Amino acid sequence: MGRSGLGRHSGTSHLSRHSKKLRRPSCQTDCELKRRAPASSRLSASPYPCPQTPNSAAIATMVMTPPPKRLCGRSLLDLPDDLIPEILLRLPPHDPRRLVRCSAVCKPWRRLLTDPAFLRRYRAFHGVPPMLGLLFHLELPSNRFLARFVRTTSFRPRTLDHAGCYVRDARHGRILFRNVTGEENDHDLFVWSPVTDEVWGLYMPCPFYYWNVAVVCAAAAREGGCDCDHLDCHGGPFLVAFVDTDDDGMTYARVYSSETGAWSDATYAQHPNGLADMDMLEPIALVGNRIYFPAAQSKTIVEYDLGRRKLAFVDPPLPHQGHGILMPAMGGGLGFASVRGSRLYLWSREIAGSDRTAAAWTQSRVLELSTLPDRETRVPLNQPTALGFTEILMEEDMTAVGFAEGLGVIFVTTSAGVFAINLESGQVKKMSGRRPVPDVVIPYMSFYTPGNF
Repeated sequence: MGRSGLGRHSGTSHLSRHSKKLRRPSCQTDCELKRRAPASSRLSASPYPCPQTPNSAAIATMVMTPPPKRLCGRSLLDLPDDLIPEILLRLPPHDPRRLVRCSAVCKPWRRLLTDPAFLRRYRAFHGVPPMLGLLFHLELPSNRFLARFVRTTSFRPRTLDHAGCYVRDARHGRILFRNVTGEENDHDLFVWSPVTDEVWGLYMPCPFYYWNVAVVCAAAAREGGCDCDHLDCHGGPFLVAFVDTDDDGMTYARVYSSETGAWSDATYAQHPNGLADMDMLEPIALVGNRIYFPAAQSKTIVEYDLGRRKLAFVDPPLPHQGHGILMPAMGGGLGFASVRGSRLYLWSREIAGSDRTAAAWTQSRVLELSTLPDRETRVPLNQPTALGFTEILMEEDMTAVGFAEGLGVIFVTTSAGVFAINLESGQVKKMSGRRPVPDVVIPYMSFYTPGNF
């Protein structure tokens, strides 16, 4: 991926009319022969049963009864004008192909499905944007990196694989990549909107040591509160938050604005443990207008307030051991999830007081993964590579690698692939069985409507 961006990327044979047609003896003739034959020979006359000839009343019923009417495109076009928008409003957003097909039915439908007022109503009716795909961060042999877009719906972006990059974040209809090609004059970071195929390139502020980045809608930085519902802001202004820690434990943050094309002044804070190295293999969480960055060695979470431009530090749950991910809690606030053995532990951070100093972690839920029902959709269960979820737990541990905000879904990986756990329904779905297994899974969530193309 270079400076130019991520890519805009019969004949049926017929019988001759002169061919002879073979006529079989009529059914009536066969029956007459049976009646004329002796009773002893009727049992062995023919192994095939003779069909019953319908009587005159049945024939009259068949002739007089009209065939059932089939609902065709013409019938839909003749519906009342106020009913058609209500039908199109209920088309599922997770299958954009249906919207595209409906927009091609006729010009009135096309005008309706591209009308900004109808699209705003459509997005508000469905609420949370659908998950159109997953972003995988893959490490290939010879220290090569690949960011891959894995389709989970009928939506297909113009570019699926981005060589020499790894995905860092995805939010509000945009994806943030780190360019590691090493080519001179290449941008360090790329922001890509798969729906519009727009690409923005920017350079990181120098120097940088142990850093991490996140992309958000520009409205998330308003101190008075965000006035954007984030249902259709993938083409608007955005911010990139950059957090770094030097060798002396000094942490600072800068914010890049797409409107100004420049980085803000730095905000500094001394880490309490002297080291806050960023963990770039774990997802970043946005709660309100605060971004939470995970740290590796110190296990201390870095909090950056976009509205007040202030840094703070948060300790993870004390019992946490091993790999865990940050996420928005189901009831609001910051959440934390980790897998230990066959159990998924969910934590929430409750804050008291206006100064945000009184806060404590509470274990909100524990899921026994070995009891969850299994629902395979891509690979049949009877194949060796498609083990049931319970069978996988018996063989190896799992790792939490991502979450889908607003959908209540956590992603875990094993050597068998990537699985999605729905926290509300308890269903488990295999999302991918490709090799290699990704280190990071970041969902891409956005509406894709005819007004976008």
